[in-house]
Amino acid sequence: MNDDARYMAPLHLAARLILENGGETYRVEETVTRMGHAFGFSEVEAFAVPSGIFISYRKGDGNIETAVKRVRKGATDLTRVDAVNAISRRMEQEQLTCEEVMEALRAIESRRAQLTKWQLMLALGLSSAGWAVMFGGWGWDAAVAFVVSTLAQGVAFLLDRARMRSFVGTLTGCFLGTILPMFFHLFTGLLVTDACIAACLMPMLPGLAMTNAVQDTMRGDMVSGIASATSAALTAAMVAGGALIGNTVFRLLTGGVL
Repeated sequence: MNDDARYMAPLHLAARLILENGGETYRVEETVTRMGHAFGFSEVEAFAVPSGIFISYRKGDGNIETAVKRVRKGATDLTRVDAVNAISRRMEQEQLTCEEVMEALRAIESRRAQLTKWQLMLALGLSSAGWAVMFGGWGWDAAVAFVVSTLAQGVAFLLDRARMRSFVGTLTGCFLGTILPMFFHLFTGLLVTDACIAACLMPMLPGLAMTNAVQDTMRGDMVSGIASATSAALTAAMVAGGALIGNTVFRLLTGGVL
């Protein structure tokens, strides 16, 4: 095996793609281990946390190659996670060169998202409209929840483009999701206000982060579990904070009238 160090690149890229797109840390470790064994290494170790990945393997000359990669969260795209897993399964069934694996992984990294930002905004709006109905609202509640959630997600995308942290987008979106339905109710007398506001806040909740936290903790990965749980708790705090600020600002502007 020539230049065993070059095999680190596809292992790191596969790990980064899974972590950036919402995959669990155990999935990262399992995928990297499988790929390393498929490359012909007998000793492959991987340790993943939500913000990074540590990989080591024993090269053909007996020395150990080790590298660390910092990972920053991106948009959740589980189709990319599935595509990386498919490559690792394919490697176990057929012999792929390092170059072929890198080419396949780069294709996954560079491909466009299946949904555009406009489609994501509309999807979140429809989701909120459905939540409004489930929470006891109807026609106007669903319509307002759709418009407000779509607007809030658009603002979040603008903040993301300005390279502001996702927590800021969550805080701003929840502020809008609280104050706009309250003003609409004030001027029109329509809406089941609580149902509409709750529907606007639902897409902001950290469901995936909390799910990963529970899964990692149940598997004994305490570091990853605590990190994911902390992220989920901070996001939940931003949701509550945005709603509180929106409610407080509304009451200050209207003298408490609702």
